[in-house]
Amino acid sequence: MTEQALKEPSFSGKAHILVVTLALTLLAHFAAGTENLVAILPGLGLLFLIVMVGYGLVKIMPGKLPALFWISIVATLVGLPGIPGTAWVIETISALSFVATITPVLAIAALGLRRSDVNTFRQFGLQFVVLAIFVFVGTYLGSALMAQLVLGVID
Repeated sequence: MTEQALKEPSFSGKAHILVVTLALTLLAHFAAGTENLVAILPGLGLLFLIVMVGYGLVKIMPGKLPALFWISIVATLVGLPGIPGTAWVIETISALSFVATITPVLAIAALGLRRSDVNTFRQFGLQFVVLAIFVFVGTYLGSALMAQLVLGVID
């Protein structure tokens, strides 16, 4: 498939993709041993609404900000303390397992890699792996250092 054959899905196409992703998330919760699958349906529905409102904002807001920006803004706003319904939103989303929710998303992202992306990774080879290890270790150590500094100030 050429790059020209790939085009942005319509709003309803994005909704369909999201429904399939949420169905895979439900399946992942089942595989993870979630006892009451009906209890997580409101959380999945809420995720659907948050993402679709974010996609809607992309269409109506001026500028070229990515959908992830708007989805993050919507998710943050519905979870802010002091906003009516926040306690219900937090309780509803908390019923979802993070690992079972993120697994289908990461699998779909991995399937989205193009052949040219894989060839680029192959070109870098071992250099890329070593660089990635340094980035991960540096990020971890930097986060741990910041946490220790903040905790030291708080105590």
